[in-house]
Amino acid sequence: MKSIRLSLVLYFLVLVALSLGAVSALAYWSTARVVEAREETTRDLLRAQHKRRCDRERHRLDSALLFQARTLASLANFQFQGNRVRYQMLAPIGMLTAGPGMDGFLMTPFWAATSCRGPLAGRMVRLCGTEIQFNEGLLPPFPDGPVTEFLQITSEWGHVWRSHNMDDFTLDVPPRAFEEMQLFDPKFDELTPEPDIHVRRVTLKVPASRFRFVGEKTKPVLERPEFFLRPPSGENVAPALLIQIAYDTARRDATLATYQEDLSKQIEDRQKESQDTLAALRNQLLAIGVAAFAATVAGGIVLVRLGLAPLSRLSDAVSKVSAKDCRLQFDGSRLPVELRPIAEGLEQAFAQLQRAFAREKQAAADISHELRTPLAALLTTTEVALRKPRSAEQYRESLGDCHAQGKQMSQLVERLLSLARLDAGVDTLRYQEVDAAALAEQCAALVRPLAEAHDLTLRIERNGPACLSADPDKLREVLNNLLHNAIEYNQPRGSVALKVERVNGHLDIEVKDTGIGIAPEARGHIFERFYRVDPSRQATGLHAGLGLAIVKGYVDLMGGSISVESVVGQGSTFRLSLPTGDFVKNKS
Repeated sequence: MKSIRLSLVLYFLVLVALSLGAVSALAYWSTARVVEAREETTRDLLRAQHKRRCDRERHRLDSALLFQARTLASLANFQFQGNRVRYQMLAPIGMLTAGPGMDGFLMTPFWAATSCRGPLAGRMVRLCGTEIQFNEGLLPPFPDGPVTEFLQITSEWGHVWRSHNMDDFTLDVPPRAFEEMQLFDPKFDELTPEPDIHVRRVTLKVPASRFRFVGEKTKPVLERPEFFLRPPSGENVAPALLIQIAYDTARRDATLATYQEDLSKQIEDRQKESQDTLAALRNQLLAIGVAAFAATVAGGIVLVRLGLAPLSRLSDAVSKVSAKDCRLQFDGSRLPVELRPIAEGLEQAFAQLQRAFAREKQAAADISHELRTPLAALLTTTEVALRKPRSAEQYRESLGDCHAQGKQMSQLVERLLSLARLDAGVDTLRYQEVDAAALAEQCAALVRPLAEAHDLTLRIERNGPACLSADPDKLREVLNNLLHNAIEYNQPRGSVALKVERVNGHLDIEVKDTGIGIAPEARGHIFERFYRVDPSRQATGLHAGLGLAIVKGYVDLMGGSISVESVVGQGSTFRLSLPTGDFVKNKS
């Protein structure tokens, strides 16, 4: 048999383990979600920071390129300025002597296009101006430091100048660039002019300058009429220029790659930090769970022992109960609420056991007393008959007395056997259809001579047949006992009334007498064995205090109920109610 203490401790520990596991899992899951959300937020912040750094790096490069382009455009325009006469005189020389290695802006200066009049003069300038020359040393260093940069100036007339490091390739001019691009509106793009060269390029469209001269010694004043509008047809103007500056992106790409490595390392560090945090949390939860479980094991054993202490005290009190003393010597008020019904039930059970022991002792004494009287009479009769020779008539009289005493003892034994069978639960019912009214008539006819002998009036009240399914022998025994008691304990010239009727599916039988009555303190004992209301009366076989006990047992066996109403000196009324029909059959 399992120990309650061990079972409670085990169940408690299982419950604690499940609770700790659930709480730990929930805490870990919630923390993991928070850590993942924080990690995702950190990754987003790092990516945004990385993007800003990359954008800032690209913007810095684009700003440097645009600054160089604007500077180059300003220098190109500045080289247009000069003395008109001087350039007109040097123009033919320039046409003959200009070569790839010479500095200067144009073989035919651009201001010539603005000073010459007429379509023919303009055409001659365009045809003679075949190459752009520019001094690279005039351009300031690139803001990003010593890097490789490629410079190219392209005129609207098709003249191209490029830096010396571009001997092997040329920066392509986007189609319709002169027509579609706006003045001073930079365009950035990336291209690969050579398989091993990747550059970032800015393209800026600027106009050539127009000049007017006040005198030989007066500095030229720059005029820019209608820079953003094309002149009317037939007017000779200087061509537009496309300034292209390209930057080798190797350094920028290396910087961006460094930024990307930094981002990857930061993200990896954050992931490792999150994993370390979750690992530390797991270890903490495990340690807390183990410590809590160990504390629960120790505390649970102590608490269960304390909680079961009242049960141990109750068990000790029960172990002290004996056949001589069935009292439960225990203060039930100190018990917990859950144990009080058990203690009360034990007290009631021990009280019933005490009463059973008392009844057993009393029954043994009563049986001995009931049997002693007829046995003593039987022995006395036989001793008297054997003292001296008797006549046949005297012997016959003695044998008759012995037979009467033996019959009394036999009836007493039969009643005791009936009660024993009822107690053992082996007494069965033999059901059949019975007319209770007719059976009551038979019982009344049987006891009528006894009632007349006691100067009593016996009457029966019935209202037609009262059929039911019952055991006729036991029902007859019940009626005979009630009628005999009504006659035996009645007063002279009294009456006995027997009433039988069927009401609402039940059979009601009422036996009413005008006898001595039953005191209130005796009504609770009249159905006990060997109990007699008037103990001064001499006990006979039918009135040994067993009749009503048998009546109560048979009524209970048939599923009925019996009650009594009595007034001392006025009589008693026994009411019997029995079920009819299938109810009784199903009970068998």
